[in-house]
Amino acid sequence: MPIPHNQRRTAQAVQTLGSKLLDLATLSWHQLQEHPAIMQEVAKDPFTSEVKAQSATAEFVIFLVHACDRVSTSTFVTTFPEQVANVLRNAFMGGLVGVTLPAFVQQACPDDDAEEQEETQADLLHLYNARATQYGFFSLGSADASESDALFKLAGIRLAEALDCPENAEVITHAINVVVSSLIALREQLPLKETIAELLAGAQ
Repeated sequence: MPIPHNQRRTAQAVQTLGSKLLDLATLSWHQLQEHPAIMQEVAKDPFTSEVKAQSATAEFVIFLVHACDRVSTSTFVTTFPEQVANVLRNAFMGGLVGVTLPAFVQQACPDDDAEEQEETQADLLHLYNARATQYGFFSLGSADASESDALFKLAGIRLAEALDCPENAEVITHAINVVVSSLIALREQLPLKETIAELLAGAQ
């Protein structure tokens, strides 16, 4: 049975967003590591530098996917009844996670076989769920700046942890700045609004 045209368009829109999301996470990591304090942390041990890069990029992927969830869900619940909003949210997040996490793992672990990559994807999904629970306690884009600041600070701390320097205030401060920059890029440069619009149109 052929897939309806609107479903194909929606799936393509989610896939495009996921691909651009991964590009943004990689770009955010490059921006992060340009800071001297972070360059120093990464260079401390050449044997762990690649792992730190992968871990930090993964944290950006997780934060950005979570932000997509928060933005889309708020749109769905204000547009449709709760049951429809939940169906749309599950479809959107299932598609986005299903595109972004495997692509990241393939990029980070190209030499691993299929079984190893599946295990890494499972670990990353578990980490995403843990982070999403933590991040969900804080407001995103709240009128009260202090509430959003708490979310950004937590994301900055998680990035510092990924770099194995959780108490380095300079690293955390720079990480927060890059997190905020990546969120602005997500909202202004990536097709998040267009993708949500595709799901809304398909549910009308």
